[in-house]
Amino acid sequence: MRITRMFALGAASIAIALTGVACGSGGGDEGGTIASTFVFGAPPDCATNKFCAIGLKDVYGVVFKQIKTTDFGGPLTVKGLQSGSIQVGELFSTSVYDPDFVVLEDDQHLEASDNIVPVIRKDADSPAIDDILNSISAALDTDTMLELNKKVDIGQEDPAKVATDFLNSGNLLGTTSGCEGDLKVGVSGAFGESVILAQMYGQALEKAGCSVSYETDLESRKVSDAALFSGAIDLKPEYLASEATAQDESAEVSGDADANHAILSDLLAQKDVNVLDFSPAVDQNVFVVTSDTADKYGLSKVSDLAKEAP
Repeated sequence: MRITRMFALGAASIAIALTGVACGSGGGDEGGTIASTFVFGAPPDCATNKFCAIGLKDVYGVVFKQIKTTDFGGPLTVKGLQSGSIQVGELFSTSVYDPDFVVLEDDQHLEASDNIVPVIRKDADSPAIDDILNSISAALDTDTMLELNKKVDIGQEDPAKVATDFLNSGNLLGTTSGCEGDLKVGVSGAFGESVILAQMYGQALEKAGCSVSYETDLESRKVSDAALFSGAIDLKPEYLASEATAQDESAEVSGDADANHAILSDLLAQKDVNVLDFSPAVDQNVFVVTSDTADKYGLSKVSDLAKEAP
């Protein structure tokens, strides 16, 4: 499941070496599999995360030769894959930028659907606002979000300009009206994708008549949730499964986006927050190999890692 990416793209200075501790090894029923010959680069919480090492073993029967602690979908994981010090890495679905990387299909649906979704305080919401934000959601898919993120994360473009260009290309500016009052738009966390989305929401709402200000330095979901619930911000982009488990760690999120939307809607209703339509764009953890590794071992889906090693 997607963890707030504040740790990811600015993580070059994180003092975590790629020589992280091993927390899994081939053996038992999993001995002799392709995975048992691989080193897996993963976040620090992987060993105890049901969507990482635990889920890979329980759902797929996959145990790696070694798990090296890298980072949360950031440069250390990318560097490990590129250098060959790890054979499998965990990245985010909307930030797999290297064209040599292959995302393995999660064919047994280990990861919970983390579709992008606007959440807004009930006392700030209106049908006109819903129409505007839902139109933006409908126009976003995973590939599009990846390309927008790449412009900011790799190309170092201004997130506000990237958002404007996207809205203009989709005819999403100036086609609606009826937004009234003052709105403060926040972020899920202080990372590029969330800032781009906040700018999309704010620019479209301002064009429709609202007075909009931004709060884009909220460092984490814990901080941005507190701001939303207190009224310090009125709306922000979120992620179905991650926000649901942030509200209730036992929430039964799954690969079913509609079910996750219902769960999150119920949880945030208790905080007087509405959950609008979710986007086809999904930003969640994915398991990645290089194209050379995929070709050599015939890997296209996660279950292939449980095949017998050649």
